[in-house]
Amino acid sequence: MNKKIHSLALLVNLGIYGVAQAQEPTDTPVSHDDTIVVTAAEQNLQAPGVSTITADEIRKNPVARDVSEIIRTMPGVNLTGNSTSGQRGNNRQIDIRGMGPENTLILIDGKPVSSRNSVRQGWRGERDTRGDTSWVPPEMIERIEVLRGPAAARYGNGAAGGVVNIITKKGSGEWHGSWDAYFNAPEHKEEGAPTYQLQP
Repeated sequence: MNKKIHSLALLVNLGIYGVAQAQEPTDTPVSHDDTIVVTAAEQNLQAPGVSTITADEIRKNPVARDVSEIIRTMPGVNLTGNSTSGQRGNNRQIDIRGMGPENTLILIDGKPVSSRNSVRQGWRGERDTRGDTSWVPPEMIERIEVLRGPAAARYGNGAAGGVVNIITKKGSGEWHGSWDAYFNAPEHKEEGAPTYQLQP
């Protein structure tokens, strides 16, 4: 009886194996009724304008008050505030492409500067921020990169008009310093007094 069961099992296995071998896979074509239409167009994107001010240019055209004087010589850059003359205490700030100073991001070595938000009162009662560009002495600047145009995707909030990146020189390990002095020389009591700056 054992022999019969073994023989039957062997025949069943051979039959299944033979049927599996005989049946070849058939690829039935699948039809898709959906039509996909792709439309492509080439779009030329204009890169924002970039200007670089080097340390040599700053040395050849020394600034009297702060570096915004040389930045304002770049195309599309204006100074806003009570006056563009550069007087101390005029709340002067950089404006790129007319977007306003709140849309012009000032960076020092790639880090945002937000000193425009700290305002003190001048001795005549005017708002005095000195702007965001008075924090770095001109002799410490390696270069200034002025990026005109929207840069909010890369730099974030406050860069819709453009970016001014002030790159400083690497430290040399030497001690050095500078000083600035201001004095007023009244010319006429009704006109007020101009402000002068002394530099060594």
